[in-house]
Parts: sequence; C-alpha cells; structure tokens
Amino acid sequence: MADRSDGARARFARQHSELSQLAKDVLRALDTRTLEIDPTPARRALAVFAGRLRVHAAMEQDALYPSLLASGDPSVVAKARELLDEVGDLYEAFFAHQKRWADAAAIRADAETFCRDTMMLFARLRVRMKRENDELYPLADATAKAADADLTSPSGTPARC
Repeated sequence: MADRSDGARARFARQHSELSQLAKDVLRALDTRTLEIDPTPARRALAVFAGRLRVHAAMEQDALYPSLLASGDPSVVAKARELLDEVGDLYEAFFAHQKRWADAAAIRADAETFCRDTMMLFARLRVRMKRENDELYPLADATAKAADADLTSPSGTPARC
C-alpha cells in the first residue's frame, strides 16, 4: 500500500509557499501614494491571493479537517477542533477585508487604512501558516501513518481478505 503520510505536509506546505509568494506581491503593491492614484495592481494581487486562499481553505475544510476530526484519538480531535475554530475566524476576516476593499474608489479614499489593515491581516495569515506547518500538518502526517499501519498485517505486508 502506498504511504499517504507524505501527502498532507507536502501538498499543503507547497500551497503555503505559493500563498507566501502571492502575499509578497500584495505587500509590494502597498504604497499609499500609488494606491491613491491607481489601486488596480494591489486589487489584482489581492484577488489572485484570495482565489488561491479559497482553494487552500476548501481543501483543508473539505478533506484535512474532517479526517482529523474523525480520528479515534481524542488528542488529535481536540487539536484539530482548536485549529479549525481559529482558522474559520481568520478566513472570515480575510474575505470580509477583500469585500470591503473591492472597489478602487474605497482604496483611493483611504489608502492608509487599506495598507495598515492589509499588512495586519497578512501578518496574522503568516503566523497561522507557520502554526499549520508546525502543528497541523505533522498531526495529519502522523494520523495518516497510523491509518496506513492499521491497513497492514503484523508482518508489515498489506492485509489481504
């Protein structure tokens, strides 16, 4: 049986790397003087980031968290529940931010607040991604390894019916 344990960490860490690069694109576009003239590059970069974040969030919430919450290990379930509850608020804040600043006129009218709020939100996302890399994905890997071990016989060969 193929080992599934390397999948979660590698896949989600790759997504985090891509999101980090896209975040840098957004942050580079945060110059109040430029935003007051033309916020289009910042809005575009934010939209690209948001699209990628939506895919990442959906993968976590549709596959990763349900598998952890279904674990027979109460400590795994508790940690997954804790992290899921926290990330929901962060995603909600991010998508509300994106909606608030979807209009170029809003950004032009208050470029300073847009910059400050965007930087604060990206700082929160950066901390969250580190926490997922350090806590959530290793937990998912360990859970997948345990599930793989349960599917093999004591001799280490795949179980047969």
